[in-house]
Parts: sequence; structure tokens; C-alpha cells
Amino acid sequence: MNNVQRLPKSRRMAWDFSRFPIRLKITLPYILLVMVFSFGVALLASKVILETVDERFTNQLYEGGKIASEAFVNEESRILATIRLLANMQGVSEAIQNGSAEQLRELTLGTVINHQEEAVEFLNADGILVLSLHHKAGGLVEEYTSSQGGSGLAAWPIVQKVLNRQVDSLGDKFADHVKTNSGDYFYIASPIFGHDNQLAGVILIGKSLTRLSNQIRQETLSQVTFYDFSGQPLASTFSNPTTLDAPTAELILANQDQDSFRRNFERRDFESLDLDYGEILGPWEARGDVDLGIIGISLTKNTLITASLPTRVQVIMLITLTVFIIMLVGINLATLITRPLLHLVSASKIVAGGNLDIQVPVSSKDEIADLAVSFNHMIDSLQQSKQDLIESYDKTLHGWSKALELRDNETQGHSQRVTDLTELLSRRVGVSEDQLEHIRRGAMLHDIGKMGIPDRILLKEGPLTDEEWMIMRNHPQFAYDMLGDIEYLKPALDIPFCHHEKWDGSGYPRGLKGGEIPLAARLFALVDVWDALTSDRPYRKAMDSARALKIIQEGSGKHFDPQLVEIFTEYFHETHLEEGDQAEVEFLAELPTFVSKN
Repeated sequence: MNNVQRLPKSRRMAWDFSRFPIRLKITLPYILLVMVFSFGVALLASKVILETVDERFTNQLYEGGKIASEAFVNEESRILATIRLLANMQGVSEAIQNGSAEQLRELTLGTVINHQEEAVEFLNADGILVLSLHHKAGGLVEEYTSSQGGSGLAAWPIVQKVLNRQVDSLGDKFADHVKTNSGDYFYIASPIFGHDNQLAGVILIGKSLTRLSNQIRQETLSQVTFYDFSGQPLASTFSNPTTLDAPTAELILANQDQDSFRRNFERRDFESLDLDYGEILGPWEARGDVDLGIIGISLTKNTLITASLPTRVQVIMLITLTVFIIMLVGINLATLITRPLLHLVSASKIVAGGNLDIQVPVSSKDEIADLAVSFNHMIDSLQQSKQDLIESYDKTLHGWSKALELRDNETQGHSQRVTDLTELLSRRVGVSEDQLEHIRRGAMLHDIGKMGIPDRILLKEGPLTDEEWMIMRNHPQFAYDMLGDIEYLKPALDIPFCHHEKWDGSGYPRGLKGGEIPLAARLFALVDVWDALTSDRPYRKAMDSARALKIIQEGSGKHFDPQLVEIFTEYFHETHLEEGDQAEVEFLAELPTFVSKN
């Protein structure tokens, strides 16, 4: 053993995990695994991002361009739906033919507000403006301005096509980019027919390119710019859009069926920082693949070119789910393993506190279950050993009391009688079962102190002298001195030490008074006197029970606890004691024997 090499204490402490809970020891590897896994995923993701930045950036731009095209088509479809609703609304064609702007306004304004159209124009069959409804810039949802008269709109190509009853592959509705006094607009024109299927007029619904670009930006999270055929910006979400050079614009339109191009430019006014942008450019087309110009979708390059939203969500969900599963498996496994161990620990603490009435549940068939079974067997053995030891102690106590009775012939059987009767009365006053054990032992050993009284005094026939009484009165103290150092018997000392104390304080050895006297000693004092009165002694015969009960009652408040005297009296009344009933008086005379037998 002396040759075993030991690490220095400081080094041992650095690697000493013995003080950590076992659950932490089990889950710690899973925590480390999660950290390693997260680090590996982050490293791999960074590598993929860095190696494919340009490709992913381009793909993201194309994705934004596709979403923008779909958004423009959806807006076109929405406007067409409103046009059909207004064109076929009852009374609209008549109001146009009659030139009644007020009637037309009453018929259509509610629908225009509900669909939040920005500009609506009604022309008659001669191209004269009957009613114009424009949403007030910055106004409330229902705030529209109206006007009428004038033939300026009749010169628009899409209006001419409708007035001339032209039809293309998609029908009789036409779209175009139109410059107005209010700015650049996207308009769709459609005929309105009367009941005779004759052309009653034209309806146009338009939306400003500024509002359209902002709407597409919200859907694509990108910067949006509309260009004309020469590359000049018409509307943009940039505060200072960059002009597209003419050759590039021509190339885009020439190769629109083959490819799209990306160009780089500098953002000029964005929190005083120059940011690099990438822009995907494609033809801006309306119904029937009619080119209206060029549309550009831009993203900043210094955002690390993140993946598309669905991809980001999927990656985050996958990593989160994996980490959660790893942690869940680790925690559940640790809990599953440690639960029986925790039961063992808890049971061990209970046993350490002196309680052997505990068993550990066995819920498995592994080594821990074997440990639990062994633990339960150990507790059973300890319980049996404790019971055997208690029985051995009790038999020893009984032997002590027998030895005292053999020494003092006048008290033969006295210890057992007073023990039984004291236990009976203790139950009646509500003493717990745990305390009854100590009361029983105390009653059995109540006169054990007389072992220290000389035979010449203890066995003397006749009255004792005052000096002898002084010696005799030392036996409670002798009992305390004999039993005080025995831990097992300390709770039973109340009776051997205090059973000669009196309620009025005139008792010995300490002169305790009233409630200062332990309950067990007060109970026993009453039973001890009762048994002394109703038992034969060498110097007198036993007195009858009625007289003995009267003496007990006379000692109430002096020798005995008044409440216990009442309980004692009630007890014997309940056992058929009636004054003047000789048969029952005789029954009481036999009561000590009755008590000892029951």
C-alpha cells in the first residue's frame, strides 16, 4: 500500500469530479456533444457560405426577380378584376352615355374605395372624360378627388385601341406605362358596353409606379427600380437611383428570351455609407408580353448574402431540433439512470435519521435493481436486529424488575401490575404509541433505584425512622444515576426519577409542582398509590377498592393531578362502579388482577 503512487493534492483536486451530482456526470458528455456539434455545423455553414457567396447571391437575386414578376402579374390580375366589376356594374354604362358624372360617382366610388384603387378614369365613346377619381395623396382611405371633362386621355394608345374596338390574343383589354401630370402610372384600359352591346365608353384603372415599386419591395425585401427603354429611372425605392446605361438596356431587351444580367453600382445616399449592391435586370412586361421598360431588383452585398427565408427557417429548425433531441436524450437517460439512485440516496438519509420503516422500489432488472434489492434486505436485517435488540433490552429490564421484586418480597407482581394499568390510562389520555414504549419501560423500572438502598432499610419490617426515610427517598436519584447514561433509557427516566413528586410541590426529590411534573410521572404516581392501597403488604391487608378510590380522590390537587383523578374515576365508573353496589365493589377489588390479565 505504501508503494502506491499518488498525485499531488492540488492536481487531484483539479480532476476530482466526485463531488458533482451523478446526473451532471451523465449529462455533461451530451452537453459537450451539443457544443461540438454546434461548432461543426457553424464551421461547415461558414465554409459553404464563403465558397458559394457569388453563386448564392446571384440565385437570391433571381429569386427576388421572380417574386417581383409574380407580384406585378398579381397586381395586374387584381386591377383587371376591379375593371370587370365596375364595367359590368348596373347603371354604369347608362351614366357614361348620359354624361352624368354625379350618378357615375355614386355608383362606383364605394367599389373604388373598397379595392383601394389609386386612379380610375371613365370616358364616353367619343373619348371625353366623364369622371376621374384619384386618391388624395396622404389622405384617408376614403378621400378621393374627382374631375370631369377634357379629351386628353383619348390620345393614349391604349385608349385608342379600345375606342377602335381592337382585340389581341388576350382580348380587348390593354396595359401601358403612361406619363401624367401626377407622375408615371401603369394603366389598364377596358371597354364598357351598353345593353345593345354597343361601345358605351372606356374605363381605365391606374397605379403610380412609385406606389407599385414600394409594394413590390415589401414583398421581395429588395430595392426596386423601374427604368424606361433608355435606362432612365422612372420610379425607385432608392432615394437617388442610378441611371442604367443605354447599351445595357438595349442588350437586356434584345436578349430577354435568353438570359438576365446582373450589374454592380454604388448606393449614393444611405446613412453616409457607401454600400455595394447587386441588381438583377429584366424586361418590364405587361399583358400580352408588351414591353413597358426594364425592372431592376437590388440587394446589398455586405449582408453576407443570407439564404432565402424558407432555407434559413429550415436550417434553423433542423439545428434546433437536433440540439433539442440530443439534450432530451441526455436528460432522459440521466433521469432514467439516476432515479433509482436518488431513491437509494433518499432512503439512506431516512435510515441515517433512525427510521428503518423504508423500502426502495425496484423498477428494473439491472445492477441498480440488484443494489436496491440488497439495500432492502439490509434494511430488513437492520430492522430485525433492532427488534431483537429491543426485545433483548426489554427482557433485561423485565429481569431487573424481577430481581428487585425477589429482593423486596412485599412488592411481588407490583411492577407488572402498575405497568399494565399505567399503559391503559396513558392510552385513555391520548399518549402516542411511540411514547407508550418509554412509559412502559419507565413503569417497569420505577423502583430500580431501590437497588441502591441497603437491605436493613429496604427489608425492614415496621416503620422506618426519619434517618431511614431520608435514605429511602434517595432511590429516585439513584435511578437517575443508574439510567441517565444509557441513551436507550433516557426517554423512560420521567417515571423512575419523578414518580414521587406531588401536585402541590411537597414531593421529592426535586419538589416539582403541578405541570412541572412530567405527564408520565403524574399518571404513574396515581397508579402506584392505587396498587399500593389495593395490594397486601406485610404490615397490612389490602383495602377495598371503594375506600382506595376515595383516598385517591382526597389526594386530588394535593398528591395527584386533578384532571387525571377525574379521568381515573370516570374510567372505573365506566367499568360498572356504582356506589352501594357490593358486587361491583368486589369487582373493583379484583381490578388489579383484571388489568394485569388484559
